[in-house]
Amino acid sequence: MFLIALAASDGYDVARHGEAIRVLLTYATVLALFGLILLAIRTPRRATRATAVVFSLFVAANFARFETTGSFDYGFVRANLREIATPLGRRIVLSNVHLWEVVVLFALPLALIGAIVRWPAPRWRGTERSRRLAMGVCVLVLVGVPVARIRTHESLTDFVVSAFRFHAVKRAAAASIHGAEFPLVHESVPTAARMLASADAPRPHVILLFLESWSGHYSDKTRPDGHPFTPTFDARRREGLTFDHFYGNSVQSSRGHFATLCSLIPMIHAKEFVDIPNTRVRCLPEVLGEQGYATSFHSASDEPDFDSADKFLARIGFDDIRFAQKRPETPESSVWGVGVQDDVFYQRFFAGLDATMAREPGRPQFAVLANASHHYPFDKNPNHVPDPEYDGQSTKYQRNYTASLTASDRWLATFFTELDRRPAFRDAIVILVGDHSFPADEHGIHFNGIGSFEETFHIGFSLRWKGHVPPQVVTDRAASQIDLAPTILDLLDIRTATPFMGQSLVSGDAARPPVPLVQPYDGVQLAAVRWPFKLTVHESAEQEHLYDLAQDPREENDLIDDPLFAPEVATLRPTIVGIHANEDILLTNRVWPFPASRRPKADSTVFTEWRQTHVTLR
Repeated sequence: MFLIALAASDGYDVARHGEAIRVLLTYATVLALFGLILLAIRTPRRATRATAVVFSLFVAANFARFETTGSFDYGFVRANLREIATPLGRRIVLSNVHLWEVVVLFALPLALIGAIVRWPAPRWRGTERSRRLAMGVCVLVLVGVPVARIRTHESLTDFVVSAFRFHAVKRAAAASIHGAEFPLVHESVPTAARMLASADAPRPHVILLFLESWSGHYSDKTRPDGHPFTPTFDARRREGLTFDHFYGNSVQSSRGHFATLCSLIPMIHAKEFVDIPNTRVRCLPEVLGEQGYATSFHSASDEPDFDSADKFLARIGFDDIRFAQKRPETPESSVWGVGVQDDVFYQRFFAGLDATMAREPGRPQFAVLANASHHYPFDKNPNHVPDPEYDGQSTKYQRNYTASLTASDRWLATFFTELDRRPAFRDAIVILVGDHSFPADEHGIHFNGIGSFEETFHIGFSLRWKGHVPPQVVTDRAASQIDLAPTILDLLDIRTATPFMGQSLVSGDAARPPVPLVQPYDGVQLAAVRWPFKLTVHESAEQEHLYDLAQDPREENDLIDDPLFAPEVATLRPTIVGIHANEDILLTNRVWPFPASRRPKADSTVFTEWRQTHVTLR
C-alpha cells in the first residue's frame, strides 16, 4: 500500500535500470523482516510484541518517506531534525500534510496493531532444521540485498542501511585528503583588467539579491499563450553578465547562501549553518569588511533561528543582520507564507539602507538581501491564482509554481525602481542569483529533495555593473554560486588569501573546472557539470549516469557505457571525489588556519611563511 501511494505521489525513487528487481526485492525484504521476528522469537507473546513494535516503526518510516516525497533516510533526519522544532520548520513540514494521508497512511495502519495482537501469527510447525534454514534465508535477504548494493523501496531497513552508508562514505572522504592540513588556502589574485574607473576611484557598493526558489528553467521562456514567465528578470539579466547554464550548488536556501558567500561546496550529510559551529571559515563578508565595507544581511523571513541563520551570518562577518519582525497574532496583509511580501520587503530594505548610509556617508556597502514570497508550496499568497491548464499538459504543482514565480518577478520590478531612483547606487555592482532551484513536474517531481535533474539545480543569475562589465549572455560554459565570491574580489581588484573554491566569472579563462552539485537527500545524488556533459552519481543505488545536455536536455540518453565518452567521465569523476573531500575538510576544521583575530593578507609575512610549510591541493 505504501509503495503504491509513494509511486502515486511522484516521490517514487526510480533507478535508471533494474527497477523491476528493486520492486520484487522490496516485498521480499518486508517478508524477511517480519518472518525473521516470528522465526527467531519462539514465545508467542514476545513475538507478537516485537512484531507490533517493528510494525509501528515500519508505518512511521513509510509515512515519513511519503510526506518527504521519498527523501526520508538517515542523512535527511540528521540534517533536518533540529529545524523541525522551529515554527518555520513546522510550517514547511505541515504545509502539505493532508488529513486523508494521516488517516489512510498512518492511523489506519497503526490500528492494525490491534489485529496483530488479537490474531497472532501461528508458531512455526516445521522441524528445527527447517526453522533455521528459513531464518537463514531471511537473514540472507536482509543482509545480502544491501551488500549487493541494491536499494529497495522498503523504508525501515533502507533507513538502517542508509546510516551505515552515511558513515562509510564519511570515512572514505577523510581518506581522500591524503593528510593535507589546509588544502584549500591560496592567494586570490585579481585577473580582470582594472575595471574600476581609476586607481583612486571609491569602492562601488555591492548589492546581492537572493531570489527564493528561482529556477533558471523558465528564463526567456513563454507560456503557451505567449506570455513570458519572468519578463522583469529576463530584461534585467541582459543588462549585464549572465549564463544560460548557471547552477545552485545544492537544494536549500542555507546551502545556497553558504555556497555563494563562502565559495565552498555545500555539505552532503550535514548543514553548514548548524553542524560545523567550530569550523573556522573565511567568507566574503569578512574579506570585504577588511577592505572597509559595511556588511549587512536583510531577510524577508521572520525566523532568524531557522537553521541558526542569524548566528552563522554573524560568524562569517556580517556587521548588521536584519530579519523581519515576528508576526503578530493578526499579521498585516503584506506578511504571509514565510515572510514579508517581496515588493514591501524591497521598499523596507532600501529605506533601511538609506538610513545606514546617512550615518556613514562615503562608506561602501556590501548589502545582501533574501526575499521569501516565492517559497514552497507556492500557493500561500492570499491572492494566489494558479496558472490555467493548457490542454492538460501541466500539473497543479507546475501551475502553482509558475504563477508564484511570475508574481515574484512582478514584484522584482519594485527592487529596480527603488534601486534606480537612488543616485548613490548608479555605479553599484548588482547581482541577482537564485538561492536554489525547484522542480515543477518537468520530470514528474515537485519537491527539491528528490532527484538530480537539471531543474533541481538550474537557477537564474545576473551581474550588472554599468560601464564596467559589458552585457553578455554566456551560452557555452557552466558556472555556479561558488564562483560569485571570487568574481566580486576580482572586480574590486582585491588580492588576499582565501579558501574560495570557485573561479572568477570575469577572468577570461575558458577552461573552467566542472561545477559540483549536491543533492543530499534521495539516497544522495552528486553531479559534476562541464558543459555540455553532466555526470550524476546516485550513491545509494550505486549507479553512474552521463548525459550530453546540449543534445539531451531531458537526460534520457545515458552515455555512461559508451567508450567514446570515457574521457569525459574520467574528467568529471574527480569533482565527485572533491565533494566528499570538501565535506571532510569542513567537518575537521581544515578550511582556514588563522583565527578571526589574525587576518593575513596574501602578501603578508605570516601567510608567506605558512605557504612555505603547507601543501595546497586546490
